[in-house]
Amino acid sequence: MALNLFGEERRSRIVEILRNSGKVTVSDLAKEFNVSEVTIRKDLDVLEKEGKLLRTHGGAILPVHSKSEWNFLRKIHQMKEEKKAIAQIAISIIEDDDTIILDSSSTNYHIALEMSKKNWKHLTVVTNNIFIAEKLLGSVNEIIVLGGTIREHSLSLVGPWTLKFLENISVDKAFLGTTGFSIEKGFMTPSIIEADVKKAILGCSSMRIIVTDSTKFTRKAFASFAFPEDIDMLITDQNIPNEIEEYLIDKGVEVRKAG
Repeated sequence: MALNLFGEERRSRIVEILRNSGKVTVSDLAKEFNVSEVTIRKDLDVLEKEGKLLRTHGGAILPVHSKSEWNFLRKIHQMKEEKKAIAQIAISIIEDDDTIILDSSSTNYHIALEMSKKNWKHLTVVTNNIFIAEKLLGSVNEIIVLGGTIREHSLSLVGPWTLKFLENISVDKAFLGTTGFSIEKGFMTPSIIEADVKKAILGCSSMRIIVTDSTKFTRKAFASFAFPEDIDMLITDQNIPNEIEEYLIDKGVEVRKAG
């Protein structure tokens, strides 16, 4: 428990905690710093005005500007419990004779982690992330890593070679992450080149599934890659805003909530 910190130091620590976990709550921070919830709310108000976080009901999340990207290896530690729960639902709809795609998202990394605990005899997995591929070694019958150029932040393989490969395959199920969502723009990612790969994945897949924690529904990003009409299922956590859930269901999307 941190005690007797000055306001500026406490707010600096709050930002550090937020970067590591992806979200914070007022009650947890009040206990952590041994101060009142009123004090924490004032701290969060200050940090929001400085652009360092985005207030939510009962807490705060990291801000995501339209073209900003968090390092992939950092993102896999954010919203970890929610992503693990999402992964459990994702695995329940994967059959052992499927061919699937896991795109380069931190939620798909957790799906790969959970998949690695089983012995898949006839499953083929296609991915454009070498860390996801590495987690599946020894548990999946066939792993295909897409060619292309590795992007520094997302660690995804992108570019014309990636798109060319995707044009020539068909898969049963595709699992895609998203950085943001809005009713006007649909599902979004910070990079146009990433959006092109996601569109190509959707185009070669029979069943198209978005896997994402609920914080993405309070954010926007730069490039759209799909609208609700383009996907079949969304797997998220219990905190998806009601109006967004109802909107997606009205558009024909099956929504499954973990937790």
